[in-house]
Amino acid sequence: MTQNNLEQNLETSQPDPAWDYYPLWHSLHHIKAKIDKALEILKEEEFESDEAERDIRHILGPVSNKLIEIVDNLPADDEE
Repeated sequence: MTQNNLEQNLETSQPDPAWDYYPLWHSLHHIKAKIDKALEILKEEEFESDEAERDIRHILGPVSNKLIEIVDNLPADDEE
């Protein structure tokens, strides 16, 4: 399976839970859904709005911490 086919398959279907990367995929997929929701709010706003910004913070705040945790738990790059 080529990389593009794999990416398309992972975007359109749920991978096998036995897959080694399933927990990571699931977490990132959840975060992506929250980002998509925040982008939808932005798309509907013509001008800056305190309410929209509060909604976005409410949506992204919890998952931003999860994303940082995911990145911190990945193996370190020896070149850094």
